[in-house]
Amino acid sequence: MIITKRFTEREESYNQVVADIKNNSTETDFEKRIKEKIYRWWKDWQPDYDGWCKIADTLYLDDCIIEAIGDEPQIYNIYRDAMKHQRDAFEMDMGKIEKCVVEDDTLTIWYYMYLTAKADMGPLKKGETYRIKVTEFNTFTDLGADKDPMVNHLILIATSVGGH
Repeated sequence: MIITKRFTEREESYNQVVADIKNNSTETDFEKRIKEKIYRWWKDWQPDYDGWCKIADTLYLDDCIIEAIGDEPQIYNIYRDAMKHQRDAFEMDMGKIEKCVVEDDTLTIWYYMYLTAKADMGPLKKGETYRIKVTEFNTFTDLGADKDPMVNHLILIATSVGGH
C-alpha cells in the first residue's frame, strides 16, 4: 500500500463515519452499507494505476456506466483505460470526503482531488499541484447483505485543472 500525503485524513474520516453509522437510526441498512463502503474505499484509495485498478474493481460493476472523462458515458473498463492516461500525465492524491449524502441507492459526495503535472502542458507547469473540486453521484446495486454494494452508475463533475 502506498501512503499518500492525505491518507491520514481519509483514514480518520473512515473511522469517524463508522462510529456515526452505528449511532444513526435514520438511514436504512443499505444506506449505511453504501456509506461505509465508500469511506472504506476512500481510505484504501491508491495513487498508482495498478493499485487504483485493484481497489476500483471492488467498487464498480463491470457494466457500470461512468460519466466522468470525455463527452460520452463509458463502460468501466474503458474508463479504466482513460484513468491510465490521466495517471501518466499527473501524480494524483485525494482529499477526504467533505460532504456525503445517501438516499435510497444513491450516494452524493464532494471532495478535492490534487493533481501534480508530470510535464509542462500549456498553462500547467511540471511539478505544480492543482486542486480540483469534485462532485460525484454514485448509484449502487445491492448484491445482498453478505456482499458489499457496488456502483452501477457514476456521474462525476469537476472543476477544470488550473481553473482554465
